[in-house]
Amino acid sequence: MAGTAPASKIHPAASALAEALEATRGALNEAQVSVAACLYGAPLRNTDPGTFIQQAWWGHRATSPVYPASVVKLFFLNALAAFREEGLIDHEQEDDRAAAEMIRTSSNEATVYLVGRLTGADDGPPLHGQALEDWCVARQRVQDWYLTQNREEFAGINVLHGTYQDSPYGRAYQARRNGNGNLLTALSAAALMHDIARGARPGSAWMMDLLSRDFQRGVPEVDPEGDQVRDFLVEGLPGDVRTWSKAGHTSWTRHDLVYGERPDGRAFTLCVMSEGKWPANDKTFLPDFARRFYRHAFDVGVE
Repeated sequence: MAGTAPASKIHPAASALAEALEATRGALNEAQVSVAACLYGAPLRNTDPGTFIQQAWWGHRATSPVYPASVVKLFFLNALAAFREEGLIDHEQEDDRAAAEMIRTSSNEATVYLVGRLTGADDGPPLHGQALEDWCVARQRVQDWYLTQNREEFAGINVLHGTYQDSPYGRAYQARRNGNGNLLTALSAAALMHDIARGARPGSAWMMDLLSRDFQRGVPEVDPEGDQVRDFLVEGLPGDVRTWSKAGHTSWTRHDLVYGERPDGRAFTLCVMSEGKWPANDKTFLPDFARRFYRHAFDVGVE
């Protein structure tokens, strides 16, 4: 699927996708990958060109909903900042601590805590009858808030649940029956990152500070549980490119969402989502995609 990118030129993300898929020698096919990408002539932090879909963006399966793994945490972070701004939730320092761990090290425990704070529907033992129905209605609070924004970029998303090491239990498990899990599209993720980078969301500067990957890049010893550089898009980018990102990984998915700025001011947003056992276990596809994308976008090699 193409966005508004000029038809006269192959988009760097399209070239990167074709080459990176070929490099997998058939282990991964285009039906397992979703992409949304956009290039900018100036940093979004210094200028506001409008929404993502108003740009010359490019996508492949960009509106196909997929299980987002930990990329959904960006949507909970955005909701927290907005709920505070709108007076829908009291400002608690513990929420800041949880938000930092949720984004910087991708803590599942912090995410479950914040989902409870945002919705009032905390995890706990099973519920039955009306009690379960009422809990499920409350659990929809963040999702309902996104729906009220009436943004076409967010069509098809489902932002309901925390993330877990193995499985939810109790009422959280009950709520996810019948396939009612989290869903995002590559377009929705890229559009939200674009909004945050351009300062169009409440608390954008705070969120950008949490999303920065500077503290994990070029560091020899990083806890692999929270490492969102190695094996993801950021690994494939030059060290002088500043990056803000949120990755996700399960036994069936491997995703990354990154906003990057070059020293010369040119910038980009790139979201790549992959599904299947092979990409989940593979550690090369996303870095390789990023290297190829960067080379095509900026006509330079990546060491």
